[in-house]
This record gives sequence, C-alpha cells and structure tokens, in this order.
Amino acid sequence: MKINTTRVEMVLMNRAIPANYLEKELGINRSTITRLRNGERKLENLTLETIMIVQKWIDEGNYRFSYDYSELIEELEEDIAEGLTGNYLFIVRGEYNEALEKCPIIDYYYSKEEIEGGDLAEKVLTEAVLDEMKQDNAIL
Repeated sequence: MKINTTRVEMVLMNRAIPANYLEKELGINRSTITRLRNGERKLENLTLETIMIVQKWIDEGNYRFSYDYSELIEELEEDIAEGLTGNYLFIVRGEYNEALEKCPIIDYYYSKEEIEGGDLAEKVLTEAVLDEMKQDNAIL
C-alpha cells in the first residue's frame, strides 16, 4: 500500500465530513479527528495503523479528490462548438498536484505553431482532454 499523506490529511481535516461519520466509517475515534482538526494533535503523531485505515478507505473509492476546471471546461466547450479545435489539442500541464497524484492541465493550444516559448505541450485527443478535465472536476 502506498500512503499519500496529503490525501490522508485532506480527508481527516475536511470539516465537510463529520467526525462522527468518519468514526463510523473508519473506526477512528471521533475525538482523535476533532483534536486533529482543532490543532491539538498532529498528523505525524497518528499511528501508522490509523493512517493506513484512512488510505485504504480512500483507495476503495470512498473519497474523490477534484480540481476546479470549471472555467477551462467552459472555454474548451465553446471553442469546440465554434469549430476552433481539431481532433487534437496541445496541452500544458502545471506543477505536480499531490492530492490528484498528477500534473493538472492548465492551458491548451489549437496547433503546434501556437505554443508559446518555454511551454512544454503534449499532443492529446481533444475529446480525451475534455474527458480528463470533467472527471477531475467532478465532486462526488
């Protein structure tokens, strides 16, 4: 099992998930979660077993990490509707995102000739670009 401490911390610190729900789902004492959220306890002081329980819960698909692509999706869908794109786009990715466990798409070009100096771009099917952004944008 690979443990992503960023993801584990995001789950435990997410106040939108009630501590009593996590206690029921994971078997982790609610007071442990509350103390962590209130800064009375540090993540690095949790037991490895506790961290592994949270990671397993994440790995089983019980929590989804998202990236806000709303504006870029809207822009790309408009470009597609206007016929500005072809079958392929040249995408630029940003810095590695620990929660997503990948580099998110931050921009795109219609053709190789448009790529600005210094940008590294990869050629990807337009449909695949839109699908990736929609999947990462989804909050379940």
